Amino acid sequence: MSERTEKGNNPSLWQKLLDELDEKLQLGLLDRLKRVKAYHFESDLLFIELGTEEDEAYFRKGGAFQHLELIAQDATGVRELRLRSR
Repeated sequence: MSERTEKGNNPSLWQKLLDELDEKLQLGLLDRLKRVKAYHFESDLLFIELGTEEDEAYFRKGGAFQHLELIAQDATGVRELRLRSR
């Protein structure tokens, strides 16, 4: 059984995002998203609770967050991505 189905409210849309990252060879982002504690799609927002402090630090600095947000907007149609603190 896939562990992703227990992490959020829309497994098919989440899988679409993961597949897009895989297709674009964004393996660093993909690995980090596979470790999330939870995600939640709400209207045109995507909330992500990251799995580790390391992952949180990675997304809080540099362009990784903006890069992920652009890919998420394209793949899932969300307008905004928000990270939740652990």
